Amino acid sequence: MLDGLKARLHVLCEKPLTLDPEAYAAIRAEAAKRGVCAYSVNNWAHSPQWSLLLKTAASGALGAVRHAEIRVLRTRPSVSALPGDWRKDPAVAGGGILVDHGWHNLYLMRRLLGAGARLSSAVLTPADSVDETATVLLEAPGASGTIFLTWKAAERSNSALVVGEKGAAELRDDELILRSGGHEETVRFPERLSGGSAHPDWLAAMWPAFAAECAGADRGANLDEAGFCLETIRAAYGAREAAHA
Repeated sequence: MLDGLKARLHVLCEKPLTLDPEAYAAIRAEAAKRGVCAYSVNNWAHSPQWSLLLKTAASGALGAVRHAEIRVLRTRPSVSALPGDWRKDPAVAGGGILVDHGWHNLYLMRRLLGAGARLSSAVLTPADSVDETATVLLEAPGASGTIFLTWKAAERSNSALVVGEKGAAELRDDELILRSGGHEETVRFPERLSGGSAHPDWLAAMWPAFAAECAGADRGANLDEAGFCLETIRAAYGAREAAHA
């Protein structure tokens, strides 16, 4: 990453961008110094379901968002071409499900609650090993959020709920139910949000946003999201370590 930035190249990086605050600061400083873009893949925001949900929330159709919930149910970690279960090895992955699925869902939640979102509390289990289930509570001015992630579910699914002053939106994997002003609309999608782990179409949909930052539009917005994800994940793990010290 740093070598690319020093060579004045725009750099696209898979998540997590980094889990080290010093590395994050160095990336941010180098990108600013060289006038280039450091961008962490946020392809979940460009899935058809989340793209529509975020657009609806941002449009004001639901009114000011007061509460949001995100649930990610998995029966096991994603399969890997590499030997062993590296996603459950903190030395390799940097953490458990909070890193693997948490990063994506944290930036989604920040987009719903706003830049003022901060960690309120977190419960990670098992408490003495790599986290396979995580419950994260967030607070923002006038709003709250909950993220639940698990590798121990009996089924695979993704869902979300966004409650605003004027209405609500409920995401149920392959459908989005919008309720506002006494009206209800259901939008159905050809594929489930939880279907598969590789999403080349979402990545393709992300390219315009990456290209725009490379061109200078809203430069650093993606790094702001990455910084929030990093800060929240470290705070959650830090709280668990302090509780069991």
